[in-house]
Parts: sequence; structure tokens; C-alpha cells
Amino acid sequence: MRERIRLSDLNILYICLSEDWATTERKCLTDAIYFRNIGGGSFILCREKSLIDQEAEKEAIPRLYFREDLDQWKGKVNFYFLIQQIMQKKQIDIIHTYNHQTLLPLGSILRSLTHIPLIYTFNETLTRQKNTFLERWFVSRTDMILAFSQNVVEFAKENLPVAERKIKVTGVGIDFPKDTHKLDKGDRRKIVVFVSRTEEDLKYLRMFIDSIYPILHSLEENKYQNKVIFSFVTDISWYNHSLFESLKRIILERQLEMNISFETRSLKAQSFVDCDLFIGLPERELVCDEDYYALATQTPILVPRTASRHALIRQGKFGETYYPDDVRELKDKVLKILLNYERYFVELQGVEEYLEAVHHFEQYSEELYSHYEKLFSQRMRYSQKKKRLTI
Repeated sequence: MRERIRLSDLNILYICLSEDWATTERKCLTDAIYFRNIGGGSFILCREKSLIDQEAEKEAIPRLYFREDLDQWKGKVNFYFLIQQIMQKKQIDIIHTYNHQTLLPLGSILRSLTHIPLIYTFNETLTRQKNTFLERWFVSRTDMILAFSQNVVEFAKENLPVAERKIKVTGVGIDFPKDTHKLDKGDRRKIVVFVSRTEEDLKYLRMFIDSIYPILHSLEENKYQNKVIFSFVTDISWYNHSLFESLKRIILERQLEMNISFETRSLKAQSFVDCDLFIGLPERELVCDEDYYALATQTPILVPRTASRHALIRQGKFGETYYPDDVRELKDKVLKILLNYERYFVELQGVEEYLEAVHHFEQYSEELYSHYEKLFSQRMRYSQKKKRLTI
């Protein structure tokens, strides 16, 4: 009988070299914490003093650092030697990366290290690349690509030289509130915009602010009875946010200080329970966890028009999409949702049950555990077989 693998005996190197703090970075840290909590060894390779470095320090996850630019071949070569050094100093059993740029150097190393699985969580917007045969061969060493939704699988097929059977859907892996019923706020409607702590572009926030007066005027013309309030939400203190002073100045110039509030909330489903409409900003990622958090509390969403986000709203059942540069469309879609709110609310009844079945963290963690176990076992058998053949 084949001995069962104990993941608690293994070490995993998680690689996330981004300076951002969005869905991908949060998922990397969550995965590392999960594996540490089941008894395994977790290490994160990241940029020193990056946000994932700071958050991992709070969770006591060991970090290793890479300081160069992977866009250049020199950076890729130095990354190659760094990974080799890490392999020599630490017993790494699995590598899990979240950056497409790392696949080439990792694949070139792991072609000779046949016992180590390579997993890539794919949530990046990639441009089509004409890679050389050698580059495609190294990237194809990836054992599995994890996608948060079925829609992302299609992007993976188009952009990554990996067999379709290696692409798996895991769900987003989010928490769900114990009680998803909306708070009774009487005649008030609250519109929330989540602003990432690393957001630096005022363009789309200014566009949203410019749409507020036209929205209020149109609601008045339609004899809308509910009071509408707008809230900018972030997960750090607004006094530490680089955009706070600029946003305040714009709001004061437009005399909207009585209509807009600033709030600090942790990014979790419970934070959206008092929200009536969630407006998402343009992101560089394929899947944004805040969209799912909002839907988990039966909140209609209005998000930029991308293929993955359009699929999420189910053709207008759970919300609407807008073109990011069109302030008129943004205004019209807000009005459409507010004036037809009961229809969206009815459609959203029970959506949390569907989301929980596919995207709950317990479901996600079971999938992740199964993939780690399967890939490590396959690689170990393959490596042992290869050794026997060479004797």
C-alpha cells in the first residue's frame, strides 16, 4: 500500500513580488496562513517593505526578499540564482507563485528538480506574447494553474502554454456573514465605493464624484423618496491614505461634504451588510474579491465592464456594468439600480447560497489541500521512477 502524504511535514514557498495590496496579494497571504495553520511550513518570497511583507509580518509568516526587476533578463537570471540558493538552504517541497513573470525562471530550474510541483494562481491581465519555443517549454513545466472562476479559465487557455487539464477552478475563498439579511435603514440608501489602500489614480474617483449631483437631480425629478448617501471605504485609516487630502479638496470644491462620508472597514463580507449598492473601480486583476463580498450580502453591484465582471452579474440580474471613462453611463446605471431596486433585491435572494457553495473559504481550502496533496504525490512518484530508470 502506498504511504499517504502528510502535508504537515512539507514546506511551501509562496512567491508574490507585487507592491500592490489587492485580491492576488491577499490570497497569497491567506494561503500561506492556511498552510501554516494545518502544521506545514510557509515561506513568502516578496519585496522588502511591500504591503504583503508588512501584513505577513503581523501574521508571523517568515519572508524572503527579492529586490530586482523581473522585466529585465538580468532580473530573471538573478531570480534564478536566488531560487537555487533558497532550495539549497531550505527544504522546499512545493512552490506556489502568483506572478506570471516568475514562471520562466522557475520552470527552467524545476526542469531538473522533478520532485517539486509548481503551482500558479492566475489573476493577472496579460497581453498576448509571442514567446520562443524555449520560453514556452519552461513555462509549460507548471503543474497546475488555479483560477478563481470558470470565466478566468478561458483567459488562461488563451494566454498560457499549459495543457487545459492543468487548469482548475478553486473559487475565490471568502468568508460569509452569519446573517446576510440587510439592515433595516428605513428610507435611506447607502452607496459604497471601496478604495484600495494602494489606489493612486484620482481619475475614476473624480468621475464618480462628478456624477453625484446629476444622480441626485435625476432622483429628485423621478420623485425618488429615499435619502441617498455616498461612502468612500478603505481598509486602513483614511489619514494614512495617499488620496485622502486630494479627495477632501475635490469634495469641498463641489460642495458635496454633506453627501459623502469616509469610512475605514476591514475587507470582509460583514462590512457590506449595511450597503445598498456597491460601485467597483477599475482593477488590474481578473477577479476582485470585494465584488463577491458585496454579493454575499445581497448587495447589487455596479462594476467596470470586463469579461469576468460581466459574467459575475449574470446579464444584469445581480447588478450592472459601466464603461470606466463614461460618467454619463455611470450616472444612468446608478439611477437604473436605485429606481428598480426591488427587482435586483428579488434576484439576489439566495445568491449567497450559490456563492457559499462555490466560493466559501472552507470549500477553497479543501480544494487547495487536495491539489497540494495530489501534485506532490505525482511528482514524488515521477521523480522516483526517473531515478530507477537512470540506475
